Amino acid sequence: MKVPKIAILISALVFSILFHGIVFSADHKKELDEIGRMDLRQLTSKAKITLDKRYPGEDWGKYKFPKYVYIHDSVQTAYKIAVNNPELLAKFPCYCFCEPMGHKNLAYCFLKNGVAKGKFDDHASTCNICVVQAMVAFLWAEIGATDAEMQEVMKEIYGK
Repeated sequence: MKVPKIAILISALVFSILFHGIVFSADHKKELDEIGRMDLRQLTSKAKITLDKRYPGEDWGKYKFPKYVYIHDSVQTAYKIAVNNPELLAKFPCYCFCEPMGHKNLAYCFLKNGVAKGKFDDHASTCNICVVQAMVAFLWAEIGATDAEMQEVMKEIYGK
């Protein structure tokens, strides 16, 4: 029985697409894991570069950040992420146990009532967990991670 050339070509095309998807998924998971393992200095550096690419020429002064935002480069970077991505941060619980402060999600750690309307919460300025979570979520979103992927890996990292 002779197989037509078109059937062989279609089979090869389907196989290459499926194989490419498997490779992409493994690479994607590797990227997620690499970001999740970065230390504060590495996260800050990568997040700053990514912020500059995503928001070129952004006038950060217009947000009128309070002085406590400038205590450390990583804190400033995380607050910049928060003012431009409150909906992203709102998808995650904060893993520093700040619920008794009235925080309903990670956005509350940076923004009063979790909303970017010019009022800030100072909690994240003294909490490395909040700062790291914000940068990790931002970088994961930038590589195309789904909400479910990000939430699952956050749970793996923080065990909650």
